Amino acid sequence: MPGITIEFTEEELAELRAEAKEQGLAIKRLAHDILTEDVVRRRQRKHFTAEASEKFGVLAPEFLDAFEEGDR
Repeated sequence: MPGITIEFTEEELAELRAEAKEQGLAIKRLAHDILTEDVVRRRQRKHFTAEASEKFGVLAPEFLDAFEEGDR
């Protein structure tokens, strides 16, 4: 299976070890789960932001027309 090497400070590694121990996981499993979950969240956030920006672009003119500047 392909892998990567990640360097940590002693403090960072100690935190990872403590968290893995608390969760009853191997440190490799914990690191894998943290990385993959973060990637998924970041991609979802990026997708949401892109769609929200697109929707704003469509709705903004109507909003600006519906309310006077002082009421926005």
